[in-house]
Amino acid sequence: MNERQAKCPFCRQFMTGWRSRYPAKACDQCDRPLFLMPSIFKRDHLAILSALDIAKVLMLPIVTGATISFGLGGLTPSEFAAVVASALLMWGLIDVWDGTAGLKTGIDRVKKQVQKGGKARKTSVAKTIFGFSSVLLGALGLLLII
Repeated sequence: MNERQAKCPFCRQFMTGWRSRYPAKACDQCDRPLFLMPSIFKRDHLAILSALDIAKVLMLPIVTGATISFGLGGLTPSEFAAVVASALLMWGLIDVWDGTAGLKTGIDRVKKQVQKGGKARKTSVAKTIFGFSSVLLGALGLLLII
């Protein structure tokens, strides 16, 4: 991969060279955390992935598995509530991080559309507020279960 032509998967802006021996760094433009990983589709090719998107996707099978397990009687209601509260806490932290990065840089993404300026800041404020509410709800849920 030619690093001079690498694009951030979040804001789709060209990035400067990786310049780090670690497989993680923040985008220079949108300040989102990124991972450099071997591509599963092309040999000798590296892919840049958004850490926030990876974290959200990894939480889905956990919540789905807990829901199925609860439905089949494998989890007690308090264990299921703990998984749901933990997921709310994690998704809330991701939204707070995403929202504050959007407030800082003025770049945000909703679905596949990149927003800039005032519209991005409004969306980032909403993400931050809803993220904080999710963190609060998840933390309260965990405190009430314990």
